[in-house]
Amino acid sequence: MAGHSILLAAVSVLSACQQGYFAGHVGKARLKYKITPPAVSGSPEFERIFRAHFCYLSRSGVHICPSPLFLGIFRSN
Repeated sequence: MAGHSILLAAVSVLSACQQGYFAGHVGKARLKYKITPPAVSGSPEFERIFRAHFCYLSRSGVHICPSPLFLGIFRSN
């Protein structure tokens, strides 16, 4: 049972790292193409980078949602 918790934690950490990586690219693209937040349209190159980040975020909710197995680690008895 602990092996599943460790695997879930590892996937969550890797997912968070990948989200940070994509967010960094979006930030750099905003500076490069001079697009101020909250705008999401502008040059085609920026839109491509932003769309990749957004598509990843929309799919990654499965890994980040807390599961009963993961929350069981923090339960104190």
